[in-house]
Amino acid sequence: MPNFLNLSDAGGDAIAAMLSDAIDRKAARAGWPKAKPDADKPLADHVLAMVFEKNSTRTRCSFDIAIRQLGGVPMILDAGTSQLGRGETIADTARVLSRYADAIMIRTDHHDKIEELAHFASVPVINGLTDLSHPCQIVADLLTIVESDKALPGLELAWLGDGNNVLASLIEAAGLFGFNVRVGVPQGYEPDAGFVEAARAKGAKIDIVRDAVIDGSQSRVWEEAENRVHAQKSVLLWALGKL
Repeated sequence: MPNFLNLSDAGGDAIAAMLSDAIDRKAARAGWPKAKPDADKPLADHVLAMVFEKNSTRTRCSFDIAIRQLGGVPMILDAGTSQLGRGETIADTARVLSRYADAIMIRTDHHDKIEELAHFASVPVINGLTDLSHPCQIVADLLTIVESDKALPGLELAWLGDGNNVLASLIEAAGLFGFNVRVGVPQGYEPDAGFVEAARAKGAKIDIVRDAVIDGSQSRVWEEAENRVHAQKSVLLWALGKL
């Protein structure tokens, strides 16, 4: 099955096609009501089962609206209202949902859960987030970059924070599209080594540094701090009808 557990399950060409389609569909909907289906309704009569073992706002809302705009129907299962991994095995849930839905999106904790779900499901399984990776987030990030007229090959990106699931998928994307990532992380919070090694093997430059950007010559942190005064003055003038 064409599962989407990580970006490499699709590959660079398929993700590029996703980005192109997303750009076209977004442009075609300009000015439309949010609930109006796309003109071609490509997923009419399809059901998307969405399983949430972790809380969600953007993933839940975006997938719900996405399947509706494509002409399909969402079916939502929350951790507190389903038997996934408790009263029933993950394998049983996979088999049952495959009878009810045309695809399954799951947001969960351990990545081995989604791998087991995909193994026993007979419909595509999509990773809405696991502790290992967050590929759907990165597709949206890449779309935003492309919309900003930036070419992905050769792009230089910076990450400041811990080596979490989002960073793992970003590094995976770097290997697929040939861009570089400079990662500023504290000791003990490095990104997943497997994703780093795979990206480097494909030619991406993944730099991991300990001393991030704040006192460097390129930093504009202190200018920004001063500008808070000037910006707030303008906000106050506008709010009081003086601007």
